Amino acid sequence: MNLATTRRALLGAAALAPLAGPALAQNGWRASRPIRMLIPFPPGGATDIIARMLAQQIGDRLGAPLVVDNRPGANGIVASQALLGQPADGHTLIMGTGDTHTILPLAHKRLPYDIRDFTAVAPAATVVFTVAVRQGLPVNDMQGLLALARSSAQAGQPLTYASYGVGSASQVAGETFKQLAGVNLLHVPYQGAGPAILAVSANQVDVTFVPLAVSGPQKASVKILAVCTDQRFETAPDLPTLRESGVPLTADTWIGLLAHAKTPAEALDTINAVVRRVTQSPEFLDALRTNAFTPLNLDRTAWAAYLSRESEKLGAIVREAGIQFEG
Repeated sequence: MNLATTRRALLGAAALAPLAGPALAQNGWRASRPIRMLIPFPPGGATDIIARMLAQQIGDRLGAPLVVDNRPGANGIVASQALLGQPADGHTLIMGTGDTHTILPLAHKRLPYDIRDFTAVAPAATVVFTVAVRQGLPVNDMQGLLALARSSAQAGQPLTYASYGVGSASQVAGETFKQLAGVNLLHVPYQGAGPAILAVSANQVDVTFVPLAVSGPQKASVKILAVCTDQRFETAPDLPTLRESGVPLTADTWIGLLAHAKTPAEALDTINAVVRRVTQSPEFLDALRTNAFTPLNLDRTAWAAYLSRESEKLGAIVREAGIQFEG
């Protein structure tokens, strides 16, 4: 991912977005001490960047500073346990993702907590995925890739695809693609989206399913064949969708806030309203589009329903593909 560019754009938007009107929290729940937002990844990634943009905007509205606290490790388990170890009073939140709080609970049978220990607070965005192939692969469009994948599998030498880790949204996208397209690809997991796209750009792996924010900056060294969205993405209008190629796949992953399930509803409702106000700002929306994110703005009820649908949809893929964390 072009993290430097993404970070500058998002944090720049945060500085520009106005605090129009009085704090939304003034007539409801109000923080009595600093609020901690736990991030399950190291600084600099997409989740961290979006979290810091929100932190700059919602702290004043909630009546207390909002502190970003990076707690990487164990696919989100470290940060999740840290959240559950704090009082359930609205002063500790986690910026979860589809990887950490949808796929992980489906693929890990020995988590030290139950996903029902968390409750939906507010979404921030979804990530636009792409299909990218190495320059040396003799295809220039999805039809060519599908034909080559089928002929290679029949010859006993299936194409390889890189993901950014076992149990990641990237692997789920790859396995879903295999099922819907009726092709066989050999999975090669990497530790992160950066290493995955670099493996493809180095002609070490044939295909990858990674965010546009990751593949876009590498377009000189890889061939991006499609976006995994229902419609063409506005900042990359020349890229066809997978659906245009006959593969009805929509692949994305969410980024959003969760809290301890026992957090009072008044605190959750107040935080949701504040976050929605920020994520509706023109500056925030422009920064998301520029960096290949799609806005996601829902009240708490709709956000919880969205997460439930994601779990149900991805659960079938995880089970059928046999995606499972070991240890």
